[in-house]
Amino acid sequence: MVKTKSIHPYASGKIVVPGEKLCVVEEFMASEGTYEVNGEVRALRVGVVLYDYFSRKVRVLYPGKRAFTPKQGNIIKGKIVSVGDDTAFVKIMEIEGVKPLSGFFTGLIHVSQISTNYIKNVEEAFKLGDIIRARVLTSWPPYQLSTKYPGTGVVLAFCSNCRSPLWLKNGLLICPECNSREKRRISPKYILKL
Repeated sequence: MVKTKSIHPYASGKIVVPGEKLCVVEEFMASEGTYEVNGEVRALRVGVVLYDYFSRKVRVLYPGKRAFTPKQGNIIKGKIVSVGDDTAFVKIMEIEGVKPLSGFFTGLIHVSQISTNYIKNVEEAFKLGDIIRARVLTSWPPYQLSTKYPGTGVVLAFCSNCRSPLWLKNGLLICPECNSREKRRISPKYILKL
């Protein structure tokens, strides 16, 4: 068997065989198609391995299933699940123009990849629960994402006060329930417009 160098030690999409070591439990927990023995997670069946960096689980799909994973250049839709000063974590929900994803995938947006304009911290552009459209910059997890490209940004946002969907009017997001006004890195494809 010829071994190739992987950019990332735990890259999804590799074909594995029963008993093959996938990782140790401190890195990823056993999930569908895997089992744990002596602190190691191993493949239960022949199939495609998928690593989920957000839930920290690994699973093996049946070989008949084709693995659809994010690739560099794809446009994805995802949900902001964690926001820090300089990064936001995204649960990738779909790849535009591709069949449903083969598992759960995590993306990461650095503050420098949010906009072509200066952004001091991530919360100026994204809030928890926002649905975004972003471009994939890397082909390994956690997938590096960017909303600097045309058509990318927040496509659906929710009020920070009452969690109602926000409506876009004249470049500002308005809550119909509590009349709150908020800013985001808005995509021209924002769903709710007044």
